[in-house]
Amino acid sequence: MPSGFWVLVAFIALVFAYVISKVIYYKRKSDEQWRAVDKSKLREWKDDD
Repeated sequence: MPSGFWVLVAFIALVFAYVISKVIYYKRKSDEQWRAVDKSKLREWKDDD
């Protein structure tokens, strides 16, 4: 196989790992923000409002 193929595979793997790490980071951040919300001010959503 050409050497450029492995460079491309490595690049795709790095991009994939970067995207997965960002998804995990923002999921944790979202969970942290949700825990900090004052839930007493939340109200039940109704479609006819």
